[in-house]
Amino acid sequence: MKYYSLEKAKSRWKANYTWQPLLAAFAIILFVAVLHKSHWELNTETNPLRVWEQRETTNLNNETNIEYNYDDLINETVKFKGTLEIFPYTNKSIGPLEQANGTFDEMDGLVYSEEIYQKCIISLDGMRILINGSLEGKFYENEIVTVNAKLVEREYTYEKSGSVISLTSQIWEAEVDDIELAEKVDYYYFAIELIIFTIGLYLSLRRINNFKEQLKFAKHIALFEFKRGLKTPRMVVLSLFFALFIVGMGWLLGDLQNQSSSILGTMTTKGSIVQLSYFTFMIGSMAAIAVSVDSFHRERQLNTMNMLLARPVNRETIVLGKALGLSLVVGVPAFLAQIAGLYFMTTIGNTPPIASIIAFLIFGQVMIFTMVTFQLCLAISARSGSSVVIYGLGAWLLFALVWTLVILFIAFIIGVDINGENFENDPDYQTFASRMGLLNPGVIYQMVVGLCTNRTIAIDLEGVPGWLALLSVVLWPLLCLRTATWLFKREMKG
Repeated sequence: MKYYSLEKAKSRWKANYTWQPLLAAFAIILFVAVLHKSHWELNTETNPLRVWEQRETTNLNNETNIEYNYDDLINETVKFKGTLEIFPYTNKSIGPLEQANGTFDEMDGLVYSEEIYQKCIISLDGMRILINGSLEGKFYENEIVTVNAKLVEREYTYEKSGSVISLTSQIWEAEVDDIELAEKVDYYYFAIELIIFTIGLYLSLRRINNFKEQLKFAKHIALFEFKRGLKTPRMVVLSLFFALFIVGMGWLLGDLQNQSSSILGTMTTKGSIVQLSYFTFMIGSMAAIAVSVDSFHRERQLNTMNMLLARPVNRETIVLGKALGLSLVVGVPAFLAQIAGLYFMTTIGNTPPIASIIAFLIFGQVMIFTMVTFQLCLAISARSGSSVVIYGLGAWLLFALVWTLVILFIAFIIGVDINGENFENDPDYQTFASRMGLLNPGVIYQMVVGLCTNRTIAIDLEGVPGWLALLSVVLWPLLCLRTATWLFKREMKG
């Protein structure tokens, strides 16, 4: 049995001769990713909250003690890695010094004084760290950072009910220069992984027979699909949808930046482009599914597929050519509508970061390509025209409209209390919803646009690190394209 399994594995490996370098590259990338994870686990405390929860507060007579179960860590420095949950604030936010002076804060473990007012406090995954200086303009909420913090013991006095209380408190402290973005290490690993992937892809492409000729065939098929698709009545109607809906939403979101609506509320500059990406996905995905819904079924009916297969063209080339052509049919009018929507939004409101504008435009096209290849998988699998339409409509409804209901249903099944008041703001629910969003190309599109409104990819998107959102937006179209080619090749064999 073992011998048979080994022989079967060898035969499959030989059958994938063309893609062997790329598969090997993925294996090496996985190994590098394990090293990356191990680096953080060995060199930093990646769970600051676990340390914070070891803190104990005792009150005896007129003495208060706040200490950890780490006597050997006093005056020792520990490197923590985590997410800035709240904006680093100065203690001036609690009120004037003359009012707060002498006030004891059990959460921070200190007594406010003039000296403390010159400093600030951060919350790192729930753990409070006193920073000896100001972080204003240096770090922002949800950024993933490393902090070299020292556990020190301080003594204070404060008044309570007319009595003077002595406070002995163990506090984590750090200097401003002890805080760094985690990306300074991550970028080294990401660069290595990108280089390995590029080398593997290059070597695999070199193994494709008549690679240049296959590219010409793919280009020819793409142009044919593009010209044919633009002339269809459905595309004329969808283009009007693009013009009216995306442009109109751009104008509305720009207007909401200046004045509040009783129904829609107000909109921040960064939030407006994320919302515009959602509306772009809703219409763009509808168009992508509509133009590709009968791409293979029509070929079967007209018997033109056999004519195409009679030429010296690979099955992968046919699927790639169709995917590119259909993506252009939707992508070109969508791009024009995106430009117009951005123009109205920035003219009426404020201009979002340039990086987010670029991400909105480029990843919008990637999103359309993803939805086209996803629908091609359904179109190849369906045996009748009605099945194709039902599959496509179901996919669009799932991703664009009822996704939130799906999240709520799954959350309820696994035991999340969705009946609680304001449960949407519960950190556990937000983390669950964000991670589930990686299964939806529309949510991923919003994630990467929102990611690019920040200055770094070392961002926690409510439980999803920025690098994972970028990886997902690349893997989705590749997996859909690979699945479509596999289904098509299997159909031609069977």
